[in-house]
Amino acid sequence: MKIILTGATGFVGGEVLRQALDDPAIDLITVLTRRSVGMSNPKLKEIILKDFLDYSRITDHLKVDACIWCLGISQTEVSKEEYIKITFDYTLAAARAMLAANPRMRFCFLSGRAADQDEKSISLYGKIKGRTEKELSKLSPSVYNFRPAFIRPARPGQKRPFIPMLFGPIAWVVDHFTEDFSVDSGILAHWLLGVAKAGADQSVINNRSIRQPYLSDEQLP
Repeated sequence: MKIILTGATGFVGGEVLRQALDDPAIDLITVLTRRSVGMSNPKLKEIILKDFLDYSRITDHLKVDACIWCLGISQTEVSKEEYIKITFDYTLAAARAMLAANPRMRFCFLSGRAADQDEKSISLYGKIKGRTEKELSKLSPSVYNFRPAFIRPARPGQKRPFIPMLFGPIAWVVDHFTEDFSVDSGILAHWLLGVAKAGADQSVINNRSIRQPYLSDEQLP
């Protein structure tokens, strides 16, 4: 099994990478990144990519079984134009290039709970994540859009920016009453890898679904 991962230096992508390196079913993890993830492993291949709109120089590395797309940025950190470029343009360019190399590959897109494919959301985040989901789904039936809510650290040492960290205690309380408020990053990473390996019976996977047990490797088809 060969997969491509983006966002490996980020909060969720880093957890996906950690689990993928420990997964005996995965032979090669190709990380597309602007900067090194700072580790060495026989299963890990890093490609430093300066332009996430141009894949013409790395076509030989795009024929994989799946891609887990965790690349993203907060709408509060960049301009509207830059947010659209990173969230929508980068993702569609990559998906088109990878599907051209292998039309049967699975593409797992890390979206978010507020994503709205009708683009009626009041937030830029909701509109553009929804637009990206919709256009990705037109490319292949093997596109899976993940919509986690607030994402909690999986273990000590996983750090988030200050404001999100404030929601940690709130999530601990609210999670006793609903499965829609938050999800552990380790569980989310496990689901992303599980669907990358075996697919799923739904194209949009929400927070409640992610919090349910995923099939073990022995049960996967």
